[in-house]
Amino acid sequence: MFDVRTADRGYIREVNLRAVVETLRRVGAMTRAGIARETGLSGPTVSAVVTTLTEAGVVTPVGEGPATGGRRGDLYGLDAGSRTVLAVDLSGEPARHALVDLNGGIVAGSLHDVPATALRSPATFVRWLAKQVSGLEHVVGIGLAVPGVTDPLTGTIEWAPSLGWRDVRLLDEVRATVRTEVVVVDNDLNLGALGEHAFGEHDASDLVMFGVRGGLGAGLILGGTLHRGVHFAAGEIGYLPAPSGERGSRDFGPLETTLFDHMRAVGENGTADEASTTGITEILASACVAVAAVLDVGVIVLGEEILRYGRRLDEELTDRLADVLPHPPTVIPSRLGADATLRGAAAAVHQQVNTDMRRLLI
Repeated sequence: MFDVRTADRGYIREVNLRAVVETLRRVGAMTRAGIARETGLSGPTVSAVVTTLTEAGVVTPVGEGPATGGRRGDLYGLDAGSRTVLAVDLSGEPARHALVDLNGGIVAGSLHDVPATALRSPATFVRWLAKQVSGLEHVVGIGLAVPGVTDPLTGTIEWAPSLGWRDVRLLDEVRATVRTEVVVVDNDLNLGALGEHAFGEHDASDLVMFGVRGGLGAGLILGGTLHRGVHFAAGEIGYLPAPSGERGSRDFGPLETTLFDHMRAVGENGTADEASTTGITEILASACVAVAAVLDVGVIVLGEEILRYGRRLDEELTDRLADVLPHPPTVIPSRLGADATLRGAAAAVHQQVNTDMRRLLI
């Protein structure tokens, strides 16, 4: 039997809206004719979609197009600030929140610390979050980055050691209190990797981001898609064996336990002494080799918090990988710095909004 599928008008409209918005986000301001050429949509369809988006305030006229021998067409651009995502990164010290626009940029003046009092418990955090959202307009969703193992399908925090939160159904609690349709709860490094991939201009379909937040971990982008694993614990590289043979625990693995010892030594000495920095390099090299040998990725990104422990750490790790691997990845600093996770949280919300573009029209 043939599997015959049909698409109703609503679905087709969704696809067309998404095509125009994504084209304007990627290319920039264009005429209707330019959008039609780029998307393959007909002229009348593009005109109807642009009119809908303009009336909603998502797209706005920005001038006239170039002369082509005939009448100049109007240029239309995405009004990136017309819809925003409230992104919250609970992994930082301090935790931070910001509004992120449709282009993935942090809205000027919106970046602030999350008060420590808001993190006393999940309940106090949700109340604080509801207060933040209540004063905002045109927020299409909330992205929450958590330093720990999370189940993004149910929005449950299984264990976030640095927060002391275990088995917290954060998604349910937020939805019961905060009025918004789209809420994303995910691991901080997953979202950091997503941010680097979406907005870091790495030109790589496979990318791994290392970070030291609540522990040593990695966010994995494979084939352009975030990879979480069967138990949503992919990237928990802190549980790899340590070169020293040190044992870890259920909450902290041997590799990250050893790394923390070296990082504390750097902090206590007030300077990056040779023994400590060499130890940090050895541990990260071990993790890089394991990840690169198994996944064969093109790029490993170091979070900005790692780079504090060595100015040339990325170069040293690249050289070490070249010595032992037939196809070594390039190790580079994060291009988004401390904002990678916030922008990744917004990218995750944008992905969900893209499945129902009507959310942009509200």
